[in-house]
Amino acid sequence: MDVLNPLYAIVVFLIAFFTAYLIKRNFKIVYDSQRFETIDGLRGFLAIGVFIFHSSIWYFYIQNNIWDVPASNFFAHLGQTSVTLFFMITSFLFISKLLATKETFNWKKFYISRIYRLAPMYYFSLALIIICIMVISHWHLNVSPYRLMVQLIHSGIFNVFRWYKINGYYEAYKVNAVVTWSLPYEWLFYLSLPILSIFILKKRPTILHLLFTLIFVFAFYHYHGIELQHILSFVGGAIAPYIIKYTNWPKKLNTVFVSIAILLSIVLMAFWVNPNTYFSKGLCAIIFTLIACGNNLFGILKNSTLKLLGEVCYSTYLLHGILLFAVFYFGFGILPAKILSPMKYFLIICAITPVLVIISFCGFRWIEQPFMNRAKKIK
Repeated sequence: MDVLNPLYAIVVFLIAFFTAYLIKRNFKIVYDSQRFETIDGLRGFLAIGVFIFHSSIWYFYIQNNIWDVPASNFFAHLGQTSVTLFFMITSFLFISKLLATKETFNWKKFYISRIYRLAPMYYFSLALIIICIMVISHWHLNVSPYRLMVQLIHSGIFNVFRWYKINGYYEAYKVNAVVTWSLPYEWLFYLSLPILSIFILKKRPTILHLLFTLIFVFAFYHYHGIELQHILSFVGGAIAPYIIKYTNWPKKLNTVFVSIAILLSIVLMAFWVNPNTYFSKGLCAIIFTLIACGNNLFGILKNSTLKLLGEVCYSTYLLHGILLFAVFYFGFGILPAKILSPMKYFLIICAITPVLVIISFCGFRWIEQPFMNRAKKIK
């Protein structure tokens, strides 16, 4: 089977879904009744999509030593558009929080809860990355202790200001399939919220909050630059909260006709639209808005198994690249893996898919969830 055959992606997703179903049968999962369940279901698709995307990149990297987006609109969307939708979800959730705020918004609680939500699993994955790199380096320091400390500090703050090679390993980004590039943009959004809140909240944030936000945004731009396409993703996610709050449209959007329109739009995007075009971003925003406003795609996005995959998606996002690296770098070795036929490679990805879902569930249950529960107690 060609690794860029859409059937390959469907089979891998079905294996992930079945694994999650078995987990759900054996472990009780309690979902927050206040959550947007169509968004939770959507997350389940997105995280596995990113895994399939990077598994296809790994195949061609093994073959020709080039790390690049696969030559397939369908597979490119599985990765790039999935991240676009993750950005939209972030924007939707927190613009909704601002719009729902009746009194003063608790900025201290918000930022501490964000740290509790993102940092524990991130640091766990970072520890795995460091171990992989040190094993490759035979536990030898290739840079000075001071330089290594600087690299680890920048990695520890989500690389929001600068990305470094760790211990001089120039291919460090492949250890986790460079998925953490999106986290600085997440923090850019979070730390820009005080500015956005000026136009939403009745009680404005303090001058100190606004000053800190401005300093961060300028520093981010200085070190990273800011890509407009990612900003547009956050803008696209901010449309639905206003529709939900100020119109009665959501009651009219969960229809068979709208579901068919969404599916046709997804097919159009997947096979004929380049994910990096403004047209693609606009179409993606429309699809997301319809889903965020309550369309559940014939009930698919309300499926409890899919919501489980959505619940563990952050662990899936951070760990899948490390799993792929461990399998093909430490397990097979790059040169032996090079002679694998497309079918054998596909079967290997199928075999590690349940492993990914299981370790993602474990990461969520024993690393993410305890800190999420602590965050709820913050006053």
